[in-house]
Amino acid sequence: MGNIDEKGFRKDVGVFFTQFTLSVLPNQKQVSPFIVNDGKSTKKCSTLDELLKYDDDVEVLQTWPGTKRSDVFYFKVGEIREHLKGIQKGG
Repeated sequence: MGNIDEKGFRKDVGVFFTQFTLSVLPNQKQVSPFIVNDGKSTKKCSTLDELLKYDDDVEVLQTWPGTKRSDVFYFKVGEIREHLKGIQKGG
């Protein structure tokens, strides 16, 4: 895809996925929506179920809101899918 300039975005997504994104049930709205870029358009996804309908190489931004600052994370759908597989395997 390559439409998002990933410089300046956080990419250390392991803890982010576990403590923030996956703390919400897959069919419930996220506190911070996913911003999805499929190479043709940019869209908002509100739930993990919606996000997982996209291909692995689709780029995603999501903000982890904090008390004194917020961090914006960059990842691809395939990364969160792999993280979920690891959890299901017990890792």
